[in-house]
Amino acid sequence: MIGKATMESEQPLSWNELGRFHSGYFIESKELPRSLYIRWHSLANKKSYHKTVVVSDDLRNKMREYHDIRCGYYDLLLPYKNNILLGLAPDGMISVFLNGGCFDNELQFKVQAVEYKVVDDFVYPELSEEAQAYVDEHGVPVGIW
Repeated sequence: MIGKATMESEQPLSWNELGRFHSGYFIESKELPRSLYIRWHSLANKKSYHKTVVVSDDLRNKMREYHDIRCGYYDLLLPYKNNILLGLAPDGMISVFLNGGCFDNELQFKVQAVEYKVVDDFVYPELSEEAQAYVDEHGVPVGIW
């Protein structure tokens, strides 16, 4: 699975609230894959990570569970937690959430990725001035997601 869209959490200290649907890769099929392979580059600490996340039967069952819930301006019935959000942190921690149209992020589990060796001449893109100023002042906020 290859995702082209990337985005950061709006909250530098967590994946709560505004991080619901920032980016992603949509799978429009009847069946979820059994596993998701993730590889990403952390620009904050200039490291790359990778991990395979297994989509368990328990997670699948939670996504199939019907909730009689309506929300939004048009009071739409959006009864399923039909979105998996992967929060990828600079220290290689992956937080796996479920959410949906009427649901906030619900943490399911966390898993630690391993460092991925990139080619020797790989150059990490520079952070924006604003992001670099934050890292310079506060450091890379690892271990808090």
